[in-house]
Amino acid sequence: MKKLIIAFTLTLSALAGPLSAQKYAGQLNVTAGASFSMTGLLFTALNNSIGNNSTVNTTSLPGLNGMIDYGISDRFSVGAAYYYQGWSGKWNGTDSNGVSQDFSYNVTRQNVGLRALFHFGDNENLDTYAGARFGYSFWSTKTNYSGNLDFARFTSRLWPQAIFGMRYFFSDFIGVNAEFAVGPPYYMMFGLNARFGGN
Repeated sequence: MKKLIIAFTLTLSALAGPLSAQKYAGQLNVTAGASFSMTGLLFTALNNSIGNNSTVNTTSLPGLNGMIDYGISDRFSVGAAYYYQGWSGKWNGTDSNGVSQDFSYNVTRQNVGLRALFHFGDNENLDTYAGARFGYSFWSTKTNYSGNLDFARFTSRLWPQAIFGMRYFFSDFIGVNAEFAVGPPYYMMFGLNARFGGN
């Protein structure tokens, strides 16, 4: 993983070309992306293990992200972020009276947060940054099964997150980015960017 991150950074640096002053102040950056989370890995493993039973159907969604960052200077930006991920399963069994019944569960996690970023580079096309996000996770669980499905442990709470990322812009407006993070809701995110305004 470390080699992949280094190779990605070097490739974007080579593509970026000559250095020029970054114009981040007053700029609005909108991101839509997909991400990977530790919780997602656990649920996927669970779904895969019980999904081997032909009577059980499970689905998992990757983490979906939406972010908006506003440059308050050439080095600092503040923003808001939204995250969504869901898991579900359906199977047939018998209830306490021995009657055949269809059962299901649906678990979703949403996270809304604020983030502050410090931007390192002076390159117009390549923007490297680090920062912090403070987000509140909302868990929702629905099931018609009365047995031992202990989803109650997933409680809503505030989570801090450290962010390390980079954006590369192919044009004045459109680019791609990658983020690596420590703390929920994700540890890796890849997305598309659109930027507007600036000096």
